[in-house]
Amino acid sequence: MNKSESIGNLAKSLALVQASLAPAKRDSTNPFFNSTYADLSSVWESCRELLAKHGLSVIQGNSIGANNTVIVETILAHESGQWIQSELCMPLAKNDPQGVGSAITYGRRYGLAAIVGIVADDDDDGNAASAKNGNGHVRPMPQNQLPQNRRPVSANQPTRGSVPVR
Repeated sequence: MNKSESIGNLAKSLALVQASLAPAKRDSTNPFFNSTYADLSSVWESCRELLAKHGLSVIQGNSIGANNTVIVETILAHESGQWIQSELCMPLAKNDPQGVGSAITYGRRYGLAAIVGIVADDDDDGNAASAKNGNGHVRPMPQNQLPQNRRPVSANQPTRGSVPVR
């Protein structure tokens, strides 16, 4: 995670948001896993008004990573100019427009929930994810597939630091 030189005002505002924050509504269904989840819209609705009320905004963007990945960047900005930034490197399940769109939406949902502190899904200690590849173990992304930093670091701007999803 990267941040501006000072985040005192941002931290104070975020604490006020989190004091009133309700969990995102799990109002979407995943037929593959026979479960419900909070989609991106639900996560946004759980925090949009509180963020604005306390001078906070969220900026999200994306870029193509190395070896069939997409990088989703989330910035939490305060009206004072202070900010914190995080990135999520998402592997593409399919290398087509639908696969890219799906990875971006998934990354935006988890990036937003993480940076604001929103509880959206049941915490199963990773059991569902680790059971899906058939052997009970999560396969880490190979080192040669991790994206490399692609732009110079500036003291006044967010930096890119790869965070692989495992």
